[in-house]
Parts: sequence; structure tokens; C-alpha cells
Amino acid sequence: MHITIDFGGTNIKIGLIEEGKLAAKTAIPAYSEQGLSPRLPAVEQAVKTLFEETGATLENCRGVGLALPGIVDADRRQLLSIPEKYKDAVGFDFGGWVEKVFGLPFIMENDARAALIGEVVHGAARGCRDAIMVIFGTGIGTAAMMEGKVVRGRHYQAGILGGHLTTDIHGEACTCGNTGCLEAQASHWALRARAGRYPGFADSVLAEDSLGYEDVIQAAQRLEDWAVRLVESLIEHWSAGIVNLIHAYDPETVILSGGLMKSADHILPQVTKRILASAWTPWGIPRFVVAADPETSVLLGLSHLLSCR
Repeated sequence: MHITIDFGGTNIKIGLIEEGKLAAKTAIPAYSEQGLSPRLPAVEQAVKTLFEETGATLENCRGVGLALPGIVDADRRQLLSIPEKYKDAVGFDFGGWVEKVFGLPFIMENDARAALIGEVVHGAARGCRDAIMVIFGTGIGTAAMMEGKVVRGRHYQAGILGGHLTTDIHGEACTCGNTGCLEAQASHWALRARAGRYPGFADSVLAEDSLGYEDVIQAAQRLEDWAVRLVESLIEHWSAGIVNLIHAYDPETVILSGGLMKSADHILPQVTKRILASAWTPWGIPRFVVAADPETSVLLGLSHLLSCR
């Protein structure tokens, strides 16, 4: 059995994985703006609770897998950089913490890469050797696999910065320091700022509430003009970002995941139509698949990496 922990920006997801199957999982709020260290006692308690619920023990476990939404040195098992979250995690001694609390071998990986591995080994892209993953969460996470190998690069940032490919050189400022990134134009965190640029949004019932993908899409379906125009713009940016990834990594399969995929029936046909009209793929047409259970992709991917040690 493996203990797997996905330190997301909004929630920390914890799972017990046995032979490629989820035995149990739970989630706790991340409060990532407060740092990593203050949340570790709650993570430890969550693992203990899963043990109590399942009857598992540390003696049953063979390793710990950790995922974070930043640039992760998977060889040295260190976090190199992370934007706007867990600011104390860069330089943190993850090995010391795992040894003290669990006393087990461990691995670390970027969360999008782990999710890609989970989908290729156990999920919607099972058996695929050439794939890209795009996760529409708080930000936009990406990862790539070429000829059966996960793309990491010399500095561990290859494939995972698709959310920071530029889709508008005159666009919004991004948290990474660039201008016009896909994330800054079309991620969940960018929605309110983008919506505020359109006449009519200030008068919408959504102007005073938290704003999510589904809210905007439903408002567009009600033919609220600001939302119709915003969704059209979002589709342009999502499509442009994915075309960039297709051109960069030559995938046969495009895996889409995250909160936006709750509206896949409405959004996916429009996005794929625009992508296929723009992508230069003389070999054929990429296959588009949607992750069936995004909450467990990372956990399953971490478990697979532990099995391959």
C-alpha cells in the first residue's frame, strides 16, 4: 500500500493506494496562502484517520508519494519554485518530514505530471505513449509524455508550464511575471478580472459572488452579453494554448481535466473544433479524452511512480 498526498492550492487530497486501486481517500482545506508547515499536522492526522477507517497500518505501507503545483526536482526530491502558494515549501526538508512521521521511502513530483501518469496508466489515456495533459483548476496545469517517457527537462520545468505559454502579448499580467499567459487570460483565478472588462458584468447577479467556470458558462447560456463574449474569448485562449502544446510535444492524445470539464458537453465541441482548425498535424487528428475522476489522477500517478522505484 502507498500513502499519496496531493498538496493542491485549494485542497490537500490524501489517498491510500493498493495495487493501482484507490483504497481510501480524503481531503482537507489547503490554506496554501498560510504556508506548508502549518498544514502538516492536519495532513498527518488525515492519514491516521484513513488508517483507522481502513484498518491499514504503517507496516502495510511501502512508500509515500508527494505532489505539489510547482517546479519539482524529482531526482533530489526538492521543490524548486512555486507561485503564490506554500511559500515556505521551497527549501523545506520533505525527506526529513517523511522520515520523522512515516519512516518510509518517498518520491516527489509535479502534480500535473503525476496526474498525466495516473491517466496513462489507469485512466482515460490508458496505454497511450504520446500525450499531453491540461488541467483546468485554480490555474492551468499541463504535462507531456513523448514516446512513453514523461517530459521533465534539465531543469524540471519542461511540459509543466503550458499555462504560462503566451496567448496574448498585449494581455493581462500573470503571477509568473509574464504578460498574456494562458492562465492570466483564461484560468479560474483570472475570471473575475476578465469579466470586469465587459459592460454589463457589474449589473449581473454574479458580480458580488465568487465566480467560477460554470457560473460564466451558465450565464452565457442565458444569453447575458458579457458572459457570451467572455466565453468566446476563453475558448479562443484555451484552444490557442492547446494548439501550442500540440505543436510542441506532438501528442496523439490530449487529456483534459479539472473543474472546467464539468461543462465538457457544452465546451469541448467548440474547443476541439477550433483546435483542429488551427493545429498543424499532417499525420492525423489527435484524440481528445476527459479524465473520469480528476480527484484521484494525481494519487494514482504517485503510486505508480513509487511502484517503479
